Amino acid sequence: MKAADLSSGNPSNTYYDDLAARYLNDTNTQVVGIAPNLIVPEATGSDTPDNEWDLAADGTDARGDDPFTAVGGATFGSTGPDAVNAPATATSFDGSTGFLESDHTAVNTLADYTVSAWVKLDSTDNPATAICEGTSQHQAFYIGYDRGNKGWMFQTTTTNDDNADFPTAEGDTNTGAVGTWTHLLVTYTAPVDGDADSGVMSIYQNSTLIGTATNLSPQYDSSLPLTIGGCINSASATTPYLAFPGSVADVHVYPRTLSATEVSALR
Repeated sequence: MKAADLSSGNPSNTYYDDLAARYLNDTNTQVVGIAPNLIVPEATGSDTPDNEWDLAADGTDARGDDPFTAVGGATFGSTGPDAVNAPATATSFDGSTGFLESDHTAVNTLADYTVSAWVKLDSTDNPATAICEGTSQHQAFYIGYDRGNKGWMFQTTTTNDDNADFPTAEGDTNTGAVGTWTHLLVTYTAPVDGDADSGVMSIYQNSTLIGTATNLSPQYDSSLPLTIGGCINSASATTPYLAFPGSVADVHVYPRTLSATEVSALR
């Protein structure tokens, strides 16, 4: 602030007029394309905006900022779910070497988030992960098939070490049928001190809430990407674990917890 901007030791009206004009006129148009006070940044390598991938022909997302790269036995263009709100084609995985890797972290698991996708299993012989975001030791979250329960599950981790617990939200047994397209959606509400309703994990199957769990100390690793078709614990990994034998389509991530009404509209 210059001395000329002061009047009796306080900022003058002219100063405030200049400040307001600068605020309105100096918007960085390379970052935002709308007026101040309604700023929604474009995605960068560090934020986690809404993203969607239909996984039909390639790994490009709808926003164009967070593409997937196919690794190993992952094939674009396989037959997708026969549903009104789903693409006609999907990506298939060989259940061994194939997965898709995002170019940066897509879900901040310390905050509220929602992840949804259409999934289809070709085999129930082994546990299998459709969508995952890892840590160096475990998984910040994953959505997949629980061989013991023979159904779909949403799991997170509490610590990134050997003492970790793995809160798991899942439904009844025998709900993970082979060869059947299923819409899965999970939500997480970040923990808030004194709020007993926070830290809640929920999983929906075909728009029906099938299970909940609680994780009050979620993990996050900003160096690891979102993956489809299996999990990895290093960004340089070339083979997934808990590989998915089947197909995935129409993956969405949101940096908020969707309401039950919004969940129903996505299927």
